Amino acid sequence: MKDWLVRILVLLTLGVVLGVPFVLRPADDAGAAIASATQPTTAPATRPETQPAASSGGAVADELRLVILTPHNEQIRYEVAHAYNRARVAHGLAPIVFDWRSSGGSSDLRKQLIAEYQNAIDHQGELPGYDLMFGGGDFEHNILAKGLLIKRGKAESRLPLTVSAGLSPADLKAAFPDAAIAGVKLYHPEQRWVGVVLSSFGIIYNRDVLGMLGLPEPTTWTDLCDGAYRNNVALADPAHSGSIAVTYNTILRRMGWKEGWGSLRRIFANARYFTTSAGKVPVDVSAGEAGAGMCIDFYGRFQAGAVGNAAVGYVDPAYMTAITPDPISLLRGGQHPALAREFIRWLVSAPAQRIWQARRGEPDGPERFELRRLPIRRDLYQPEETKHWVDRVDPWSIARPLPAGMPDFYPAVGPVTHAMAIDLHDELKAAWQAILANPTHPRRARMLELFDAMPPELTIVWPDAELAQQWQAILPDAKHPRQAEAAAHLKKFVDGLAARYNGWKDADKILSDRLAWTIFFRGNYKQIIAIAGER
Repeated sequence: MKDWLVRILVLLTLGVVLGVPFVLRPADDAGAAIASATQPTTAPATRPETQPAASSGGAVADELRLVILTPHNEQIRYEVAHAYNRARVAHGLAPIVFDWRSSGGSSDLRKQLIAEYQNAIDHQGELPGYDLMFGGGDFEHNILAKGLLIKRGKAESRLPLTVSAGLSPADLKAAFPDAAIAGVKLYHPEQRWVGVVLSSFGIIYNRDVLGMLGLPEPTTWTDLCDGAYRNNVALADPAHSGSIAVTYNTILRRMGWKEGWGSLRRIFANARYFTTSAGKVPVDVSAGEAGAGMCIDFYGRFQAGAVGNAAVGYVDPAYMTAITPDPISLLRGGQHPALAREFIRWLVSAPAQRIWQARRGEPDGPERFELRRLPIRRDLYQPEETKHWVDRVDPWSIARPLPAGMPDFYPAVGPVTHAMAIDLHDELKAAWQAILANPTHPRRARMLELFDAMPPELTIVWPDAELAQQWQAILPDAKHPRQAEAAAHLKKFVDGLAARYNGWKDADKILSDRLAWTIFFRGNYKQIIAIAGER
């Protein structure tokens, strides 16, 4: 009996010790609520964080939460969340919870979204419930805007996965006096996505590593083809990163399909690796793990600023890059559409736009991190504004439209890159080394021919020698008598690929061809190595 009494007294004492903090805690701590609401989280998309915003009674105010899928880094999430909640508090409103979900690059997130919506529709379940997709290229957001093909018996219809952002005509006019930059739209015509910042694509490089390699600072993409860069280029996988897919696609559209792949293949052969995370590239270059790498502009500028511009540099290849919007989309089935629309309106307002380029301590500037991104509002590119900026870059002065008739190769970038380089990187590097090591080989021309060869379905066959040799000069010349013919031939090639893969939706056919391409490229690389051994 005595033993039981002792045990009961111990349990009662433990209960008092554990319970006192809960009994004595305040009913509501506004400071803690704001801190909780504005802390960015990096939760896997399948395991959301549950950070409640405190209401006046301490209960969960679910209406003050935004669930946002994003490839953006933690610095952007932090500054955007804090700035938006500062603005809300300044207007007498409660701060909100930002429930960030990040499980990969923009391509990964888009694929995940489509899969989740498709599953919900197929099984007549609830839609995923995300509020916004924030970040990634316009290509990814356009796919979401186009939506899913829904079949009900013989009837077919499309269900867009995004809905109108609801900006008023006055909002649009203020934020987008020009609806496009160099022919690239800044927002969807039905506002199914809206651009927030502008992106360009370039090269980050480490001056110390380049000095050891005896290389000058790169200025354009083809500089990375130099064999001296072998094993010193950091690259990302376009199947996972939308930004690097845009970069490779830009090279193809600026240089041409055949010529672009020729340069890309040499760059791939110089690559140290292909990472699934585009953010790894600038970090590794700044740490001296590679001499150079391809990345989106703000990754490069941010990293250069973080380690010091004396050690690390970034360059946009002049007239060989692309200026594109980095959008936000309001997702169908979101739990808080009114709050999401309010957030979008704030993002394109002048005070919110200043946060992307302003230095810390400047009006409307960031608290901790200088983001070094380009605002999408053209009215901010004025001396009275840019004097507060970290980077005084005017994208409208450097943007250059593509030639009329130049098609988009984006859907082919991932599959071809994998077959050509990622799936057999060792073989590619060995073939490249065989070419570099034998500059005077009597059959070197044949080795280069094999290196640049493409499978038949990936080869543009021009109708005659004039177009084959001069199409790059003909296409931009609207007055040339064969300009329309050159454009039509390129379109036919791209349309043929799309038809072959049912609008790039036939995953089985894509995978089958990708395997065949890999076998083709591997055979050529082996032939190059064999020829190099001949004397």
